[in-house]
Amino acid sequence: MRKKFVSALLCTTMIASLGTFAFADDASAEKPFEGQKLTVLYMSGVYADAANSMVDEFEEATGATVEVIDMPYSELHEKILLDLTSQAGTYDVIDVASQWDGEFAPYLTDLQENIDKDGFDMSEYIDNVLANSGEWQGHYYGIPNASTPQLFAYRTDLLPDGLADTWEGFREQLASVNDPDNGVYGDSISGIAGQLGGVFDYVLWSMGGAWADEDWNVTIDSEATRNALEHLMAVQEYCDPNWLNWGTDQSIQAFLDGSAAVCETWPTLGLTQAADDPEQSKVVGKWALSTIPYDQTGTTLLSAWDCSIPAFSKNQELAWEWIKMYTSMDKQNEFYENYGILSPRKEFWEQDGIKGTYMDQVREALDTANMWWRIPASTQVDSMLNTVVGSYLSGQEDLETTIADMQAGIEEALEAAPPEEGVKNYNR
Repeated sequence: MRKKFVSALLCTTMIASLGTFAFADDASAEKPFEGQKLTVLYMSGVYADAANSMVDEFEEATGATVEVIDMPYSELHEKILLDLTSQAGTYDVIDVASQWDGEFAPYLTDLQENIDKDGFDMSEYIDNVLANSGEWQGHYYGIPNASTPQLFAYRTDLLPDGLADTWEGFREQLASVNDPDNGVYGDSISGIAGQLGGVFDYVLWSMGGAWADEDWNVTIDSEATRNALEHLMAVQEYCDPNWLNWGTDQSIQAFLDGSAAVCETWPTLGLTQAADDPEQSKVVGKWALSTIPYDQTGTTLLSAWDCSIPAFSKNQELAWEWIKMYTSMDKQNEFYENYGILSPRKEFWEQDGIKGTYMDQVREALDTANMWWRIPASTQVDSMLNTVVGSYLSGQEDLETTIADMQAGIEEALEAAPPEEGVKNYNR
């Protein structure tokens, strides 16, 4: 039986020194960036909340003013891309989803000079997370600030032995607890566009499938793809009929309301923060987190974000100071305690209250979790998969037509935006 995700009781002492200058406690001391304004952009939700929480401290330390702009994930990519390609320099710091790293890299500041200047130790980050977030083709264009593997929450009263290691066994478990007449479905999944493609991905990868091989030859027409799609079609029987219209909020709420035995989710986007709060949850003390069924590979989906500086920011030095504070160990602990954000720093996972708990399994998953492609074609492929998988699950396309559409869509995306010479596909 897998043990419950335990919130650590971490006591943090905020440091007052970052970089090459001292952040003075004395309000009368000279402020190194007096009069400058910093504009930072984060995804709406916990990452933007964390940014807002440190504004006062940063302003007091630097003398600068800070504006935090937040946007939903569905709008963030296009908004950032437009600003970067137009060289507008609207934002001084952007929080980049790691699947956009390769696409945005030509428009971002190479951070190596700053890293060297301040002795910023990149070895403090989990190797696999750093390989998937911030580092691109031997250069650091971002500093990782959050990393979460896709996990499953489950009801310990309904599934006391934990979750199965295969998708077949998992489906059998869902069937055993599915009881819609009494208001309990087996599973709760985010099925809207923007989430559904990722659900398909982690099922496909754990079954041993991939979009393409190392040299970008498309391999989606495979038995693993057929098995992944058929699995999702079968799981629908154990979901609320409206699940294809659900975002993360709705799928998590269904679990918190006690109307789902399992929730396939990003756990830090509300579930872990609310599940043991009697005012928000009906499953207090009756839930746990689990890795996804191992099946063939155990590979799950990684959500990773890195703080970057657009090349046309007019406040490069100030932006770097913001990034150092936002990604510091002290802030990472604070953001975990207050917002449930999981740190990409190795040290975070070695602390009392973290190490030796179920968090060890979460940490282990970060060593193997994958992000889909980080080349420009990635966004087009992901969008296509969301549409095509949705059409299949809603009965608009049959299995073979769906796979043919996937094959054509991936080939089209690679033709429109071929990978740079020498870039290999590590997600295979």
